[in-house]
Amino acid sequence: MEVLYNVKLLYPTDIPVSPGVINVEIYKPQHGKLPIYIKSLDENDPKRFIPNIASILQEELLKRINIDILTQTQLYVVDGNTKYKIIFNNSLEDFTIEKD
Repeated sequence: MEVLYNVKLLYPTDIPVSPGVINVEIYKPQHGKLPIYIKSLDENDPKRFIPNIASILQEELLKRINIDILTQTQLYVVDGNTKYKIIFNNSLEDFTIEKD
């Protein structure tokens, strides 16, 4: 897969003065969806903050290219050698995490 876009983002955590830091890679569409891979760059676990991260991705990156994160992307969290698939149901708050 070829990376289309790569960016580092901050997101809010439980500690206001200690934001999380992630690397986001967006790849060419696969199976009709835009694959987005997230990898933590600090001690925070991004899987605990999926609604925050998804909201930032939607507003800061995807909105400007008319992509809906709920229906047009596939979000993954990479943790070491393990990849987790984030499956959104009807909202950013309603999701499941599956080991891929």
